[in-house]
Amino acid sequence: MFLCILFFCFNVQASNKNFSGFMLFGSPNINNLAPISEKYKGKTPEINLENGNNLKIIIWSHGTKNVRKIQNCTKMRIPLSLLRLKSNKNTYFYFLCSKKRDGPKQGSYIYKRKKEINKILDQLIAKGVKPKNIYLAGNSAGGWASLMSMDRVEKKFNSAIVFAPAFAGPRHEIRKYPQWRKVIRPRQVKEMIKAKKIKALIFAYKDDEYNRPEELIFLKEKYPDTVKLVGYKCMPGTGHNTTFNDCRINKTIRIIQNYFENSK
Repeated sequence: MFLCILFFCFNVQASNKNFSGFMLFGSPNINNLAPISEKYKGKTPEINLENGNNLKIIIWSHGTKNVRKIQNCTKMRIPLSLLRLKSNKNTYFYFLCSKKRDGPKQGSYIYKRKKEINKILDQLIAKGVKPKNIYLAGNSAGGWASLMSMDRVEKKFNSAIVFAPAFAGPRHEIRKYPQWRKVIRPRQVKEMIKAKKIKALIFAYKDDEYNRPEELIFLKEKYPDTVKLVGYKCMPGTGHNTTFNDCRINKTIRIIQNYFENSK
């Protein structure tokens, strides 16, 4: 009992560190998963695991606060509504702490993050994890990068669960930085919907200053059978951060669990 509590406390604390790796949340490491909630410098560590055939892995991609800087993952976390999936048998999270930032070409960091995700997918598959048992998840830019990866859905992963996907700045800055929302965003939307299929559960918020449900309805219209778009509003001012301050968390948990259990 003491060991389980110790393991749990370690992982709760570690989940707020600058790391990339599997998070066990109290489960014994019978599959020798590595890295496990570890700090690291430089490139993302290589993945090690055993019996990958029996595992379900959720790759979490965090948001980006400043596209011109490498993100500090210290205070970043996975939303509690999604973390409940850890109770499912043989289900683990891989926290991908992105090392990418925007370059001379605006919006390029999304493509770089897509490559990061693809590298992790290749490593997991090489270790024996079945594509049907791999899921992408993320919020804000991490959610957008997951959606941009849909050209590999069913080939390398099952589907995605994303929260407030966005990358091109808030709507009120459209006149200040018109290039982002008038040029770069439409370009990436066009690329995104070239995918033969988009399989995703998308949470969007009606007071989100980046993308409200109506800014994402194009996904539901293009892929009505495989996209589930859930939109609502919490207390005033929650907006883009509703992911982590969810007034409907119990309902959100049920929606996510049902989607996860029924995804094929």
